[in-house]
Amino acid sequence: MSTVSRRETCLICGVMLVVMAAAAETRQGDPDFYQWIDSAQGRNASLAQMKRHCDQVLAPDKNLNCSVTVLARMFETKAANQLPDYYLAIKRRHAQAIANDPELQQLFSMFGSESIATLRQVADFSLTRSPRREVLPIHPSPDDGHETNEVLPYLDVRAANGVSARFILDTGAPQTRVNSETAKQMGIKLLTDSDYGYSTFYGERDLAAKLGILESLKIGASEFRNVLVFVSDRDNLLGLDLIGKLGRLNITKKTLEINAAAPTRCDSPVTFVRIDINQRLTLAARLDRRATVAIIDTGNVDYLTSASPGTSPVHVIDKPHHQIFKGELSLSGRTRLIAYKYYPDFTIPPSMLLGQYVPSILLGWRAFNDYELNLDIASGLSCFNRV
Repeated sequence: MSTVSRRETCLICGVMLVVMAAAAETRQGDPDFYQWIDSAQGRNASLAQMKRHCDQVLAPDKNLNCSVTVLARMFETKAANQLPDYYLAIKRRHAQAIANDPELQQLFSMFGSESIATLRQVADFSLTRSPRREVLPIHPSPDDGHETNEVLPYLDVRAANGVSARFILDTGAPQTRVNSETAKQMGIKLLTDSDYGYSTFYGERDLAAKLGILESLKIGASEFRNVLVFVSDRDNLLGLDLIGKLGRLNITKKTLEINAAAPTRCDSPVTFVRIDINQRLTLAARLDRRATVAIIDTGNVDYLTSASPGTSPVHVIDKPHHQIFKGELSLSGRTRLIAYKYYPDFTIPPSMLLGQYVPSILLGWRAFNDYELNLDIASGLSCFNRV
């Protein structure tokens, strides 16, 4: 990995970003579906309910947009065996629009016939949660004998065949990813004719991944079964798609606590934001006295990374890939002077704040020297608290 931890903050977003932009425009032109999906009822809707609401959208372009939103929710909920028929139905219904759009062509050539047949046979995704409080150690490296200058949160994960591997606990990754070698060791059923091209927040383009099915994945006493994962030549990542399903968590610099007690205070409320498959944990902040949205990204090695350059640069000769700025960060009711990084090649997406798009910032793993994350996506009560 490089200094900036070149792992994918957004595995499937590379293709879907264009579709998401179109969907954002549709939210204004056809408010019924998207107003509903943004409501409390829509956020908690089943896939069947989402399909029914989308079927009521008759305009072809708008129906295509909401169909992609439903497809994205299938990835999020790990509904592998529901993907084939819906995927093929969209492909048939919107064949001309897909043929005229290179991005859509890529998205709808993701699965070959063998992949479709395999997905149809996959049993339902399920989760058996740990019945008790557990405190799992977070390791600073991929294995005890590995030396690295980059300290990231690694967690031990086990497969059904007993193979254990360390995955980066990555709240900035919407989808879980498994390294190709680890996938072989864990016995992942690879969808050999699946083909997914993706981009990253770090300016990387046209990267390749396949999809696979993991029979069982265990984190402590919790077990996920029939898990749809991405497989590539990059690091193992435990993404927000699985982290967020573990229940109430407390993430500190050294431990992941499952079934943690509710926090006694909430310095900064955390919002779970869903933009199709690009899930994020966000909170309000101010950088250099400008209101912004901070994305909590434990897979980023930096303390703070900004989507836009600051006004007080620090001259650093031996760091050609990024610039360092001195600034003022206001977070959790506290204002402090901070040195933060700006990478010109980063493509950190803007966030919506009070009806306007503002540049986002990433709060990375080094920020956990000063903060901890109390995460409870199901209840909507998550907090980023000072240590």
